[in-house]
Amino acid sequence: MKNEPKIKVETKETELIISREFDAPRELAFAAFSSCEHLKRWWGPKEWPMKECKLDFKVGGRWHYCLRGPKEGDESWGVGIYREIEKPDKIVWEDYFSDKDGNISEGMPGGIMTAEFIEKNGKTTIISHSKYSEKSDLDKVLEMGMVEGLTSSQDRLEEYLLSVKK
Repeated sequence: MKNEPKIKVETKETELIISREFDAPRELAFAAFSSCEHLKRWWGPKEWPMKECKLDFKVGGRWHYCLRGPKEGDESWGVGIYREIEKPDKIVWEDYFSDKDGNISEGMPGGIMTAEFIEKNGKTTIISHSKYSEKSDLDKVLEMGMVEGLTSSQDRLEEYLLSVKK
C-alpha cells in the first residue's frame, strides 16, 4: 500500500484549498491558531519563522506579525482582521500583506482565509480555504510559493501539536 500524501491541495477558480489531518484533538488544533504564544512556534515556513506577533483574537480584532527570512533584512509582514470565530470549529479572517506598522500593502493580493477544524477518532483535519477576489491574485500568491510555505508551516504545526499533546 502506498503512502497517501499528508497534504491535499486543490484550486477552484479564485480559491486555494489545503487540507491535512493532524494527530491532535480539535480543541488543541484550534488553540494553536488563537495566540501568539502558539503561532510563534509554527506559523510560517521553517526558513521564515514568525519573530514578531501582536494578536487580539476576537471578531473585529487584528493579528499583525512578521516572518523573518534567512538573510539579513528578509522580512514579510502580514495583518489579519478576524471576521468570524466559532470555537473550536472555524476561524475566518481577512489576510493581507502589510508594512511594519500594520498598514495594508497596496498592489499585493489580499484574501479571505477560513480554517475549519473537523475531528474524527481523536484526530483533526484542518481545511484551509484562501479565497481571492480575482484569479490573478490567486495566481500571484501561488507564484510566490504559497503552497510550499503552507506545507512547511503545516509540517511545523504537526511537530508542535505532537510536542504539546504529550
